[in-house]
Amino acid sequence: MSVSVNGSVRLALPGKGALESATLAFLAECGLKVNRSNPRQYLARIKSMSEIEVVFQRAADIPELVQSGDAALGITGYDILAEHRGYGDEEAEEEDHDEETMVLVRDLGYGGCRLVVAVPETWIDVSTCADLWHLSGYYRTHKGHGLRIATKYPILTGQFLRRHNITHCKIFSPHGALEAAPLTDTADLIVDLTETGTTLRENHLKLLDDGVVLRSQATMIGNAELLSQNPEVLRVTEIMLELIEARVQARNRSMLVAEVRAENAEAMQNICAGLKHRLRAIAPNLEFRITASDLISNMGTGWYTISGVVGGRTEVSELLEVIAVLRGAGAVNVNVTPLTYCFTKESVSVRALHERLKRMR
Repeated sequence: MSVSVNGSVRLALPGKGALESATLAFLAECGLKVNRSNPRQYLARIKSMSEIEVVFQRAADIPELVQSGDAALGITGYDILAEHRGYGDEEAEEEDHDEETMVLVRDLGYGGCRLVVAVPETWIDVSTCADLWHLSGYYRTHKGHGLRIATKYPILTGQFLRRHNITHCKIFSPHGALEAAPLTDTADLIVDLTETGTTLRENHLKLLDDGVVLRSQATMIGNAELLSQNPEVLRVTEIMLELIEARVQARNRSMLVAEVRAENAEAMQNICAGLKHRLRAIAPNLEFRITASDLISNMGTGWYTISGVVGGRTEVSELLEVIAVLRGAGAVNVNVTPLTYCFTKESVSVRALHERLKRMR
């Protein structure tokens, strides 16, 4: 088993489609921009981490590439990984499975979709899996065969159906678009990925109320053996996890900084207490913490800075109300700057990785 032919730590990324562009954009946000001069190149580098060699592959091939050790790390869709491993969220807790392919970050925050059961709109009496169970029995009794289900995820689909006691069915994986299968009578229903459900509706299909097989996002995975035995792979992984976690924590958050004049530190503390009370009243869901510190200002002495983090759920109207309250307290030079990283006392993902590697020894 090798990391790469030149000793670099190999990172496998999706080589085409929406997941490719979203992954490259996400890594660039994290300070891990991939330098790829030609979009047809299969190999690339990350300038900020020269020890990483990027290899572009089909997203569907990345779990196998990481499992075999041909790549130490990889990013792919969680749906692809779950089908490859043969189980999804319902079958096992991630921490209970320290196997060849280790999930390092379950949800990277992009590439979100759902694997769903979709049936023809004309099935007006079928809206739940219980209804589908009844229908499968009807098909078996009156048509002499079970339901025909088209999907690219036969393992996850089979597990989901068994959980709902739906056994009278035939699961197959056709070529081409799955949405056309019920229209052409090559299948009775489908299990497919969707982001918004628009394509399904356009093809006269509807989702079952309880028909979500799996929720998926882009996920980061690693080869457990390389992580446990190769110090360089572990070091590179720790750096990537730190940057990714800090970037995800900072996403849609902004730092607000303003200057306020007060007679002394005690007066400034009273101003901060009053601000916190008023801000809770106008925006109870606002993620905003106030701190104060001395400021040597070009406007003279007695000035303090106040700062806080404005959360991603804050509406623009709420932000303007916050600004109005700050101005009312005498704040000037109010600046709102998007956060790039938000590092906590300890990286949760790095700690979890070390705990899992310790259990493997």
